[in-house]
Amino acid sequence: MILGLFLYSLSLLCQIFSAGYAISLCFRANSYRLACGFLAIGLTLMVGRRIAPLAQALSDVRINVVDAWLSVPISLFLLLGMFQFKKLLIDMEDRNFMLDQFSKKDSLTGAMSRTETFSRINLDIKKSFRSKKPIAFLMADIDHFKNVNDVYGHPIGDQVLIDLVKRCQEDLREIDIFGRVGGEEFLIVLPELGKAGAGEVAERLRKHIAGKPCINVEGKDIFITISIGIAIYDPHKDHQLDANLVLKKYFTLCDQAMYRAKTAGRNQISE
Repeated sequence: MILGLFLYSLSLLCQIFSAGYAISLCFRANSYRLACGFLAIGLTLMVGRRIAPLAQALSDVRINVVDAWLSVPISLFLLLGMFQFKKLLIDMEDRNFMLDQFSKKDSLTGAMSRTETFSRINLDIKKSFRSKKPIAFLMADIDHFKNVNDVYGHPIGDQVLIDLVKRCQEDLREIDIFGRVGGEEFLIVLPELGKAGAGEVAERLRKHIAGKPCINVEGKDIFITISIGIAIYDPHKDHQLDANLVLKKYFTLCDQAMYRAKTAGRNQISE
């Protein structure tokens, strides 16, 4: 009887730890919380099955020694399985988090990816539907960027892009959106800013980029300039209530404005 009590107590302890692991995973996991919840419930109920033989033993009911012996490896393997499952799940969660972050960022420059940029803009447009505040769309493009790649090579061109993103991000607010939407094209979205405010931001960015070298190659400073096109979405004037259509329209408008700045001589702003 003492041996049976010991074996059931050992298996009970293993299953309590297994249930504890499963419960902790419910709070740790994001993508697999429902599956972890079912597992935690099942293992918690199994703890009850291990308590029952102990209660019977204390009531002087004869213990099934074979069942007691079998309960130990079963409970131990459940505990080891839960331990490995927890490690696997945490690893998967971490990998999913890294992949999610990678998909949101442009791998070269650190700016928002095209997909994440459009997703964020879509949310801001929907907010604008409710707040009735404008949104400024700015398309910025590096002037003669092909010449940089042709003369200095693509690795230097990559460094130019990285420096451009860093300097632009320094001049923007936390709520502003800055994403790479093409090779050397960047879409900037300024929530709650109208024509005047957008013009000030665009001019500040233009001067910041043109005012100092972006990289030094063998003692030679490389300067670049940017052309910026501006389009303003005003919900008081544009009554379109489809965020996707608004995004497409003003993406096109600021892109067209940027090309007008290019045609007019580059290193300037166009509306």
